[in-house]
Amino acid sequence: MNRFSFVRLAALAAAPVLLLTLAAAPPASHATVSTSAATAGADLSLTLTLAPYQGNPNTCGTATELEATTGDQVLLCYTLTNNGTTTLTHQSLEDSLDGTILAYEPITLAPGQTHRRVRTIVAVGDTQRTATWRGYAALPRYSYADTGASGFVDIAGTGTRIGFDAAPDLAPFTSAFPLRFYGRTSSALCVSNDGVVLFDDPACLSPQSGSTPDYGYAYNEPLPVTVGFGRVLVPTVIAPMWSDLDREPGGVYAQTLGTAPNRRLIVQWNDLGTSIASTTTARFQVIFQEGSDTIRFEYAATAFGNEADHGAFATIGLQGDPAGLYTQYSFREPSLAPGRSIVWTYTPEVGGTAAGNTVRVDAGIPEIAVAPAALSAVAGPGESVTRTLSIDNVGARDLTWNLGEAPGGTTAHFPRTPRHIAPPIGNAAEATPNSLASTFAGALRLPWLPGHRPLAPNGSLPFFGTSPIAGFLGFDGADPTGTFSIINPDVDTWYFGTQFIGNDFSKLYAIVYDSWTYPPGTYGTLDVATGAFTQLGHITGGDSWTWSGLTQDPLTGTVYAINSNDGLFAKLYTIDLASGRATKVGDITGPGLNPPYSIHTLAISPGGLMYGIDLYGQMFVAIDKLTGQARPIETLGLQLAGFQDLEFDQQTGVLYYSAAYVNSSGVTVGELRRMDPLSGLSTPIGSYPPTGGFPGTQVGTIALAKPTVGCAAPGEVPWLSATPTSGSIAAGAPGQPVTVTFDGAGLAPGRYEASICVHSTDPRKPDVAVPVSFVVSDAVLYDQSVADTSLRAFNNTVVAPVVVTGMSSEGADDFVVTAAEGWRVSGFNFTAYSVSGTFPSHVNLRVHADDGSGHPGEEIVCLAPRVPAFVLDQPANQIGVWLDAPCVLDAGTYWVVWSFADVDVSSPVLGLWGQTTVQHHQPAVWRNPGGQLSAACMAWSTFAQCPDQFDPSARDFGFSVYGRVFDVCEDTLFADGFETTSGACRAAPRD
Repeated sequence: MNRFSFVRLAALAAAPVLLLTLAAAPPASHATVSTSAATAGADLSLTLTLAPYQGNPNTCGTATELEATTGDQVLLCYTLTNNGTTTLTHQSLEDSLDGTILAYEPITLAPGQTHRRVRTIVAVGDTQRTATWRGYAALPRYSYADTGASGFVDIAGTGTRIGFDAAPDLAPFTSAFPLRFYGRTSSALCVSNDGVVLFDDPACLSPQSGSTPDYGYAYNEPLPVTVGFGRVLVPTVIAPMWSDLDREPGGVYAQTLGTAPNRRLIVQWNDLGTSIASTTTARFQVIFQEGSDTIRFEYAATAFGNEADHGAFATIGLQGDPAGLYTQYSFREPSLAPGRSIVWTYTPEVGGTAAGNTVRVDAGIPEIAVAPAALSAVAGPGESVTRTLSIDNVGARDLTWNLGEAPGGTTAHFPRTPRHIAPPIGNAAEATPNSLASTFAGALRLPWLPGHRPLAPNGSLPFFGTSPIAGFLGFDGADPTGTFSIINPDVDTWYFGTQFIGNDFSKLYAIVYDSWTYPPGTYGTLDVATGAFTQLGHITGGDSWTWSGLTQDPLTGTVYAINSNDGLFAKLYTIDLASGRATKVGDITGPGLNPPYSIHTLAISPGGLMYGIDLYGQMFVAIDKLTGQARPIETLGLQLAGFQDLEFDQQTGVLYYSAAYVNSSGVTVGELRRMDPLSGLSTPIGSYPPTGGFPGTQVGTIALAKPTVGCAAPGEVPWLSATPTSGSIAAGAPGQPVTVTFDGAGLAPGRYEASICVHSTDPRKPDVAVPVSFVVSDAVLYDQSVADTSLRAFNNTVVAPVVVTGMSSEGADDFVVTAAEGWRVSGFNFTAYSVSGTFPSHVNLRVHADDGSGHPGEEIVCLAPRVPAFVLDQPANQIGVWLDAPCVLDAGTYWVVWSFADVDVSSPVLGLWGQTTVQHHQPAVWRNPGGQLSAACMAWSTFAQCPDQFDPSARDFGFSVYGRVFDVCEDTLFADGFETTSGACRAAPRD
């Protein structure tokens, strides 16, 4: 296949760079408290006022305090007044929260005139701000004289050589005395081999750091310059001969001459040729004078013997700020001659400064808090137990909640007031009354979910992704930088739509965007272990071959994707992955989405609300999944530089954002961020490391391998009911309890799971899923559990950090099966403790035969790795572990061996097994095979043999065994085909 589409992709990836974005805003809102405000200087005054946005983005309000709702847009007005007698020609404005608003803006203010600047900002929490205005009658500037005598002093033999190990030919240099430039003072220079010095730049970073080749400042441009991919501002520039110079045959030197307070710093480029063939070399200098803003350029030799002679390929000049402070001597003109001296003389600014008043935005939202995060209960067959779920409002606005359908439907996330988006810079079971099956939608098993939820890969946030640069990759979202791992770098296919489907984390569904191997629109799966692609078919029914944004609705299982022409004018489709057939939902369009726009990523919240990103408009967008209609939420505040992706954690509701953008140093960043769905504001978590010779890896798709809980129970819930099922909580009012009833009537012994879903008007967490676990228990066959005890043993299978995995330990205690028929063991409960109040989620459990000498034998009768651990609130200090299949035991002595699974000891989530001073049967044993806790107890040892770990009074562990005796008589079919008569019993067969 040809890669004709590469051109389109490259254009799309680069196009957003041309449309920079103002950091800005969401909608408008509530009641205002009006007050007058004015803070005046002697000649200038600056007044800040507020108003809710109500459709006109140019409204200048009168309030200094405003009550709003978080996520609303607020109009912030700066009123600048010239009270003096001098006309001001340029204006600068610095906001205390948002930084530079105006920089040397050519706005003329005659005496008595006023200028207003209105911004749309986002109300996020309670904030206060002020601002500072600088008005200029004349900007600070440098003028030059080039007719004086040469002052070149050759330091090549006496100065210190500045070394450049490799491209990008940049080296930091610290002056022995403070240097002055444009009225600023600094000793930190960044010296480039390419005839330029960057002032006050201690980091000395290349504008395209890490690229191959890393060109640094080899490519000169006219002043004012904004070097770097994406045209991002760079530090101040001092350019005596900025062009692409070689490091040979000479070098760059620096030397301080004279004595304080009259020292001079000379930086000399000595005998350097150009990157094209040179027959001669150049020698030139920059000279700084102590205590002075005056700078000299000195030229001893300016010819290279080629077309670059005398500055014909160079930039010569000074730049303090590209917004308005720069003077260019020449650009690509042969303006230099040997013996020439250019003396730059500084003239300070003429103007004044005014400080503004303080304005406050009081913004709040209702915030739901649901406790506990999970519910569990144990009851005997036919028994009923209750638990309490507490719903609180910890926010600053009234909250309504319910256990029914989410309020607002599929457009609940649409902005509730008009938006002003700043343009880019530059242009089944029968339900009983009150049962959850009747009170919230989809209470039956979701048909698209498997019957058993698989376990996600290890890691708190296991992400997998694809990158045009790095291929197929994975990382932990808690630490993307430190855990970034390329699984398969040889993926020659570009995917811009990937998703785990149906809680199957062994493979990632993907649609081909471009490839040497597969035609666009091919779909299949990526093996998470190898990255190998298995082709399933070709998506049909779309308007074009361009597919992206694959995602699945957690409520319905519906799979969605975006189809577009060359990345523009996106259309929403549903995808049948069994047949590859696409069905159009509608165009993704609506008020505020102005052509051209490019929406190429989708994400759906646990409550079923769809979001996307418009690359060209550089904004966060709410989408109606039933129609495709969309509304802008807010600009992203980043200068996007390629494809992006969004992914919800369906268990927590957190929205993750894989961003590619250009930072303020001109460096391309690939980064995982956490995004607020209400405001579109995002905060960085960690960057993706450089790969493939690029400074930052662009991860175009991400998918989180965590089971979907969603807002419906994954199983039938006739055994679960709650009352009340709705309510309203005023801000500051007490929370409301919900009584949850677990009814074991008609249920066979076993473990049951569901999810109570609390919907509310909290815009950040509209849906909170509370996992519910219910165990219908067999009888207690054996009990040596204990109440609260201070005797506790470390009992954890440690998996991280690697250096301390030798801390893993496990305990064992014995019990006796007394019934001749044997036992069917369905579970255990253990007296257990946590160092943090939160238990590890899973347990590794084994049942061993007794070895006859007071220890667990080699024979493992039953094995249950990583089974869930349920914290029991009654009785206290107990966790329950129920097996997926019964453990069948003949009469005899056995040992239960367990530890909390997959524990990271760098976190406080550790578990311990409670001990008792009473001995039952044989004394309990414990071991630490790695020896980091107790070198004396690396093999099974009694507590007395481990005096460095245990109190000498401890004898046994606390635990109980659940199950039933094999004494059930059932009709039995003998080999002759005749059933036995009543009363003829035989032992049930072992499972």
